Amino acid sequence: MSDPNSVSGDVAFRDLQAFVSVATTGSFRSAAERMYTSQPSVSRAVARLERAVGAELLARGPRGARLTAAGTIVAEHAQRIAGSLAALRTDLAEGLQSRIRLGAAATAAGSYLAPFLAEWIPAHPTVRVEVIEDGAAKLRERLTAGECDLAIVSLPVGDKLEAIPLAHLTVRAYFPKGHALDDGGDAITAEELIPYPLVLNDTNFIAGRLFVQECEAAGLFPRIVYRSNVGQTLASLAEAGLGVAVFGDTVDLRGYELASRAVHTQEGSLMGRELAVAWHRTETPSWMREFGADLAAFQRKRAARR
Repeated sequence: MSDPNSVSGDVAFRDLQAFVSVATTGSFRSAAERMYTSQPSVSRAVARLERAVGAELLARGPRGARLTAAGTIVAEHAQRIAGSLAALRTDLAEGLQSRIRLGAAATAAGSYLAPFLAEWIPAHPTVRVEVIEDGAAKLRERLTAGECDLAIVSLPVGDKLEAIPLAHLTVRAYFPKGHALDDGGDAITAEELIPYPLVLNDTNFIAGRLFVQECEAAGLFPRIVYRSNVGQTLASLAEAGLGVAVFGDTVDLRGYELASRAVHTQEGSLMGRELAVAWHRTETPSWMREFGADLAAFQRKRAARR
């Protein structure tokens, strides 16, 4: 007996279009009118797609059609496919223009990319840069899968990728000045933070993953009251007194009135990771590698000036 969740055949783009049209209009008739075709044709297209993915995608009823749980997932993927096709048409229309899909966490985008791109983009007017924001841990997977051309990730990167070191990220605990933890010390452990409510990144981000792993290894149960993927959001929450924020020291904290202490592991070493700009070892063209090398050189110069 076949797995009902398995894909049983090729998916035609026209069938995806019909499905998305029904999903957005809520009606097979309206979808047919939008696509300038017949209602039976739309019904057959949706039925073919459902057979191909092995799941019911639309619940039919007297008030129209609504997405099932599986249909919601397929609709999200279909929208990405449509977006990719639109980007493809744009790239073809723009002829010789090149594109770099650059993966970076929101923090890294603000700390490293913004000042670099402000100089690099005007000097390379035929290149379009698209930033794909995600956590550094997740970006390594997306880079390996070919969803981005280069990415800012943590070291090591594995055999399929090559990388140039960019900066060191240290995990720190942030709190308002005058807080009980603001005692003049610089180091603090996860165990010392356990009594306090905490706000931190999710585990797709380096700081969040390292801190949670440290707590799990020590048998600690942190009281996490809020998660955010943006360091400035965590800083604002800490400044407002919602909790002690734990995130990397690469976040631009100009304008915030916070004290901080570096988080140490049980062994006494600084909690952190080396960041690097990485790309496919064999599939990346030389001009993209030069972009990565330029980014790393720019960051080294900035660090030397500080």
